[in-house]
Amino acid sequence: GSYARGPTKQENSYEKPEDQLAYSKAPRPVEYVPYNERDYKAQYGREYYELGRLGPDIDPDELEEKRQRQERIRAYAEAVRHENKHQISAAPEKRVQPKPPSTRQKAIEFAKKVPKPKSKAAQPADAGSNDTGDSDDDGITLLQQLALRHQRDKDLVSAIRKDLRIS
Repeated sequence: GSYARGPTKQENSYEKPEDQLAYSKAPRPVEYVPYNERDYKAQYGREYYELGRLGPDIDPDELEEKRQRQERIRAYAEAVRHENKHQISAAPEKRVQPKPPSTRQKAIEFAKKVPKPKSKAAQPADAGSNDTGDSDDDGITLLQQLALRHQRDKDLVSAIRKDLRIS
């Protein structure tokens, strides 16, 4: 197949002779003298040496302006620091308002005020006899008293149902 190729040497038609040089591999004319390594060593010697440093900027006007500016900044900072110290010492002390108690704290305070239940030994014998009226109830606990009362109420209900003939 035929592929698109660039122009061949016969087809090259350059407008100027300088353009022809741009596409050729021929050496181009230069405006400087090319040196090689041997020429460089002959001119500058074989050993390495430092060229030197720039050194400090000793322009007195610019340097003096920088120093004055730094001094003004330091003086201003010192004045502000001094003023802030006096403002803090002259200011009245802030009184910290106590935070309102949290819900947990309120619950703890309430629990401290609730009276603790008294033990059976501390109660007199008259207060423990309730409305049962039985003399053999004196040595039993409250739970046992309630169980007995429940049993009596159940017996009473069953007796009433029996009289009314309700099942």
